[in-house]
Amino acid sequence: MGFLQLREKPPPIRVLIMRAVEIPHFEQLSDLQRVALAEDILSSLQDADSLPSPISHRLELDRRWTAYQANPGRVLSKRQFRARVASLKR
Repeated sequence: MGFLQLREKPPPIRVLIMRAVEIPHFEQLSDLQRVALAEDILSSLQDADSLPSPISHRLELDRRWTAYQANPGRVLSKRQFRARVASLKR
């Protein structure tokens, strides 16, 4: 049983984003064609595990990091955490 020692905030992740409106004639595609395009794009990924986490995940990590920095003494051990989760399941 131990505590994770957080020493510094992880570096931000920069992501180049392409928007659907940048795809020629995208607005002319039907909903079915858009879904098919999305499936083609997702199936073409060569190493999905190497992709950065979604921005929503990054925002949540930033929120939690800020909360930790504001009150680092409010940390649960693994045993305390599991006990709390088990009590919520009852």
